[in-house]
Amino acid sequence: MEKILEHFKKISSIPHCSFEADLLKEEIVSFAKRNDFEVFEDKEKNILCKKGTPKIALQAHYDMVCIGEAPCIKLVKENNILKAKNSSLGADNGMGMAIMFSMMEKYSDIECLFTSNEEVGLLGASNLELQLSSNKLLNLDGEQEDEVYVGCAGGVDIICTCKVQTAEASPDLSVYKVSISGLKGGHSGVDIDKGIPSAIKVLAQELYAKEIKIIDIYGGEMRNSIPKNAYAIVASHEPFESQSSFVTVEKIEFANQKYFLNSDKIIKVIHAFAQGVREFDKKYNIPKTSISMGKIRYEDGILQVDCAARSLADEDLDILALETCSLFELAGFETQMKNPHPAWSPNIGDFTLLVREEMSKIYSNVELKAIHAGLECGVLMQTQKHPVEAVSMGPTIRFPHSASEECDLNSVFRIAQAVENIIQKIQKV
Repeated sequence: MEKILEHFKKISSIPHCSFEADLLKEEIVSFAKRNDFEVFEDKEKNILCKKGTPKIALQAHYDMVCIGEAPCIKLVKENNILKAKNSSLGADNGMGMAIMFSMMEKYSDIECLFTSNEEVGLLGASNLELQLSSNKLLNLDGEQEDEVYVGCAGGVDIICTCKVQTAEASPDLSVYKVSISGLKGGHSGVDIDKGIPSAIKVLAQELYAKEIKIIDIYGGEMRNSIPKNAYAIVASHEPFESQSSFVTVEKIEFANQKYFLNSDKIIKVIHAFAQGVREFDKKYNIPKTSISMGKIRYEDGILQVDCAARSLADEDLDILALETCSLFELAGFETQMKNPHPAWSPNIGDFTLLVREEMSKIYSNVELKAIHAGLECGVLMQTQKHPVEAVSMGPTIRFPHSASEECDLNSVFRIAQAVENIIQKIQKV
């Protein structure tokens, strides 16, 4: 199983941030051909590798969320926990890819689908033009080793933009840079119920009670991650002070800055935005509906706020998205909904039961679960001309989409064994 870790090290050495993964795409194609797989690609840069007469499809996405110093990834191994120094790790979904590479070296009669740009709205999966030969899809993007996922939340990105009118700040104002740092960050789906504070929300709380004017504002790392850093440059007649350990206030030189005329509205709409879980699903014991403000940027006179909404129910997702648009439109923003993808509703069939049976030989209490994140299964199933039953599983990955991301290597080896057992069982049928 050490070969899997070697595959992951190779994957990690090749830059593969979303939209910037062409070098890794080339390596996937080269690896597949070296192992005698027939390779197909589509215009979305999805890659389908087939060998023999496939009875099962393995699937992972080959882009990653780049946080911190990524894509320059420096791996750190401590007590069989793999991390990265000062960056996201990319175990989501690089470890799934590494397991697939290992299976491609051992087995025929399988197919492996590598999808593009999953982390920015399931773009590759949503526009897949390739057809699977098999009717069984095993997605390796799960993040808790003893759980088998049979459903996931749908999602939509909400992009809010505002043309900012500015005015010259008076020279009798003091200018401060108010920075939020040291927060944990995390995935805006699976970590949304963990009480992780949003740096953008903390910043808004600091600004809300003070008489200030915004000169610049910036926060968050990715649309689908919980922000861990944010800052605002503000002008104020009064000294700006904070008692929070997460807040740093630096007085900076006045340099004829211009402030936002709508500073008050911007602060209020961010402060009013209800970050987090809106409804909980008791059946699956996970959030049912949630929303996160992932990024805020001011550039070339335009302020942009990016939010990610999720729900296990498509109609609830629609309601939440429209509510969010209404809130920002009241504050003078224009809004767009992008990258919608439907919820994946659980459907327990023979393949699911086979996967649970094989997993139960390794884990004592295997649960069939749904996850509050966007897995590609539901979208992929819709692109196929024939019925496909999908199941998702994967090694334990904690705090994905953050510089705290870590992967349990023991879980990687156990999941790889389960995948191998599943392949062998299906090929005997």
